[in-house]
Amino acid sequence: MKKFWSQTVEFKALVISSLATVVGFLGTAVLFWFQHYEIPLAVLLGGAIVAISWLILLSNKKDEKSKVKLDVFAIYLRLALVAIFTILFAVLQITLGVVIISPIFLVISYFVIAMLTLIAFHRKDN
Repeated sequence: MKKFWSQTVEFKALVISSLATVVGFLGTAVLFWFQHYEIPLAVLLGGAIVAISWLILLSNKKDEKSKVKLDVFAIYLRLALVAIFTILFAVLQITLGVVIISPIFLVISYFVIAMLTLIAFHRKDN
């Protein structure tokens, strides 16, 4: 466990967000049985956005020349993707009645998984 907490912040956040996504998806997967597939898919998409952005930040950190512009781009891309997907799925749901992913649960799952990754920033070894 000490080896995990001694890794870079980006690596810890990537692992935590990936695990939170898998646990959240598996926890809501029972809703497929009740024909509410939009909630587990929203958890999966929200978590994937967070995890992919941390993967981009981690790969940028591993380069010898860390590019700050790429870091800022990845952070804003993450927020833009959540906003675009939320608007897209809300418009689809309201205008056409097509429910693929719940926009509300997309934002909630993104927020919860992003907040769980803050553990990587605030964890201190004893």
